[in-house]
Parts: sequence; C-alpha cells; structure tokens
Amino acid sequence: MISKEYKRSYWLTLAVLLVLSAYPLVNGMRMIYLSAANGFVEPKQYAKYVIPYAAICTAIVLFAAFQPLLWRIKRGAFPIGLAGAYAVFAVVEQFFEKIQIHVTGMTLIDPASLSADSTIILPSTAVDAWQASLCIISPLTRGQSIAYASQGRYFYIMANDTYKIHYYLVSFILITMVCGLVYGIQHMIYTDNKDRKKPLILQGIATAALVALCVFANTTAFFRQPEAIQTPLASVLTCLFYVVLGAAVGVYVGSFLLRKSKHLGLGIPMLISVITVLFMYIGEAAMMEGGLYRFGIGWFFEGISGIVLAPVDILNILLSGILTWLVLHLSRKYNSWPGKRAAFISIFLFALISGAGIGISVSNAQNDDNDIFGCYEFDDCLYMNPLSSFMAATKGFMPYIYGLGEDALIIANTETGHIQQLSAQYENTVVPEDEFISKNNFTVISLPDISRYKERRLRAVFIGEGGQKYNLYQMDGEVWLVRPGSEKIGIWSIYRLKRTDKFTFSDLKYRLKHSK
Repeated sequence: MISKEYKRSYWLTLAVLLVLSAYPLVNGMRMIYLSAANGFVEPKQYAKYVIPYAAICTAIVLFAAFQPLLWRIKRGAFPIGLAGAYAVFAVVEQFFEKIQIHVTGMTLIDPASLSADSTIILPSTAVDAWQASLCIISPLTRGQSIAYASQGRYFYIMANDTYKIHYYLVSFILITMVCGLVYGIQHMIYTDNKDRKKPLILQGIATAALVALCVFANTTAFFRQPEAIQTPLASVLTCLFYVVLGAAVGVYVGSFLLRKSKHLGLGIPMLISVITVLFMYIGEAAMMEGGLYRFGIGWFFEGISGIVLAPVDILNILLSGILTWLVLHLSRKYNSWPGKRAAFISIFLFALISGAGIGISVSNAQNDDNDIFGCYEFDDCLYMNPLSSFMAATKGFMPYIYGLGEDALIIANTETGHIQQLSAQYENTVVPEDEFISKNNFTVISLPDISRYKERRLRAVFIGEGGQKYNLYQMDGEVWLVRPGSEKIGIWSIYRLKRTDKFTFSDLKYRLKHSK
C-alpha cells in the first residue's frame, strides 16, 4: 500500500520539477502553437533555451509523473523508465529542431566576417537554431555555416550535425542523473529504506553542480570571444566546466559503489570521469573539424601533434578524475560526510550560480532590446566628406528627427515637413578598429578614431527605395548614423545622434501616413 509520505513526496517532486521547468516548457508549447497555426515561427517569437531544455524537461517530468506505474514493474523498472525518457527526449528534440523560422526579409550573414549583405534575401526555410550560436563564436566553425540576422538575433545553419555530439552527450547525462536521483529518492521513501540516504546526497550534489554550470554556460556562453584564443575568464570557466562535468558523472557513479573495494569504488568512477571528459573533447574536435578551443599561447596551450589535445586539455581530463577520487575518498572515509549541511550549502551555492547566469542573460537581453528603438535628433557632425556642399552644424540645431522602429527608419524634416521611410535590417555585429579608417579615401579630413571605444557594433542597415543607404553604429553609449558613399568616394557623413522625447515613432508613422 502506498503511504501518505510517498504521495506527498510524489506530488512535491512533480511540483518542483514543473516549477524549475516552467520557462522551457511554457515557451516550448508557445512555439508549438505558433508553428502549428502559421507553419513557422517569426524571429522575434523564437525563445532562447527552448532547445534542448524543453525536450530535456519534458522527458524528466514525464519520468517523474509515471513513477507509480514503474513500481508495478518488478524487474528493470528504472532502466525501462529511463529508456522511455530517452525516447521522449529524442522525439521532442527532433520536433523542435525541425520548427521553421520565417527568414523572408532577413539578411544572410557571412559568418567568416560577420558582416551583413542586405542585398541578399532568401525565402523561408528551416533554420537550425540549436546551440549553433555558441559554436559559431569559434573561428574554426564559422566556415561550416551560414547565418541569418534579424533585429539583433542570429539564426544559424551548420554544414553538418557533428557539432551536436557533445550537446547530445550532456543532454543524456542530465536526463540520466536527474531521473536517477528522482527514482532513488522515491524508492527510498516508497520502501522506507534509509540506507541510500548518503549515496542520494552525493547524487544530489553532483546533479546540482552539473545543472548549475549547464545553465550558466548556456546563458553566458562563458563570455567567449570570437577569437581563436579565448580570454582568461572564458578559458577558466570552460576548463572548470569540463572538470566538473567529469567529476559529477564520476561521483554519481561512485555513489553506487561506496561499499565496494577501493579498486572498484574509486577506480571505476575515476575511469568513467576521465572517459566522459575525453568524449566531450572528441565531440568538440568533430565539431571544429579537428580543432579545439585554445586557452592561451605557448606550448602548454598548443595541441600535441597527432592527438589535438594540448597539455592543458590533458590536465583537465586528469583533474576530473582527481576531483572524483577526492570526493569519493572523503565520503568513504567519513560516515557523516557529506551530510545535510554539506548538501544544503552545495545546493545553495549552485542555485546562486544558476541565478547569476540567468540574471546576466536577462540583463543583456533587456539592454539589447531597449537601447536602439526610439526617436533621435542630431547631436554632432563627426565627419563630412570634402566633396559635400552641405555643412552640418558641428554642435547645434538640425531640423531632423530619426525614428527607429522594428521594421523601418523614418527621417522627418521638422521645418519642411518632408518625411521618408527606409527599410530596416537590425543586427549586432562587432566591428574592427579600422572600420572607418579603411574606407577613408581623403587624407585632408580624418575619420573618427574608434579604437578608444570598447563596444563597437554595427546595429542596423537602412535602405531607401532610391538606393539611399545608412548604417547605424553603437560606440559604447553613443549612437552614430553613417551614410556610406560609393567605393571611390568612401564614407559620406557620420552624425552622432541623441535620444529625444519630443516625438515617438508612432508620431512619425502618423505623419508619414498623412504625407502621402
């Protein structure tokens, strides 16, 4: 007979999993509805982190929900339930990966240069939006893909699916560990057997550590940069992930072998830990056509001929095994370790790590969405081509209002009433220090030196019906409107704009409508 304690535990577990899975599940269902209703999903409707987390969460929640049925299976209940979870993940994941994103009107991006060519417009097609945004950041994978840009969002199509190897590996590891933990807790309560309490604490700490770093990795991409050699921060975080991944798997396996001999109880988990990290490196090498992320310069960070791995990579593999040995050695030596206090502190720490990643992601998303759209007025003329007969006020009044909306740039002359609209193609592309200098065909007047700005990004390209073109740049907190000329003439003008609350974009749209 099922006890009241088990029933409470069952519903509490299910409720906790649903709360933790709310974001990917809700947004996943929204994308399913939009895809079914329209046949595709608009770029602005596509939610981040639905892939692969919606499939992972669906598999885990269903596994937990069907626990009462598993108890009726006398033998092999957990393997059968886990196989079912794997199957659910595979089906749901394939469904989400095949959802189409409407790319008509989006700009085709050359990932090798990350520069937009607004003249190339492609029809609607299926776009692979898995974790390619994390893969594309490596120069070793840019050549394997094409990408679409729309309003600061990027959607990638990779030339092959090899880059998914280690993402699938981590997904199956997460499903195995969480489902195993849920089953273990429910089994302990169902049978009222407290002998598995210590192993379950180890499993809980290992699972929480991996989940926390996965969330942090996906929401921050470990702050990787689009260079072959990563920054010290990105390098340390990536190495830490590899070490913790291997150790989490090793400790998880070792929790079932605490009563075995040292050779088995420590040797097997260490071996599995090392193999797990090695498989991650194999998946990364397959994705990058034989290359790997590099964490520095010098012999310690350079790949060893014939094996690709650098000494630092070999150290990561060994450290995962060493960390596994240390945790399991302490747990075998001290009966009271880890106890409830260690479990609470660990889970609290990992919750902070997850929260930090989510907070950074939300902050970045808000900044990206809110720092461009709106109305602007002239602030300063930073450059005017010597061939121009027009001299803009250096600092002062010019009767123009520039309205940036989701689909258009509207330029209104407040004195003459003339108003025009240009189509908008938004992006968020890093530009080099010589972005302007390389286009200067006149030495009489120098173009602005942008090397002093930390954040240099091309945010939009605007094109009018007559071929008139403007580029919008963001230089730290400044907004620059650049009018490019022909290849022979070079840049025509560069205006710095400032926000204004004298008009709204809706006001300009109304004026445009009634001026025709």
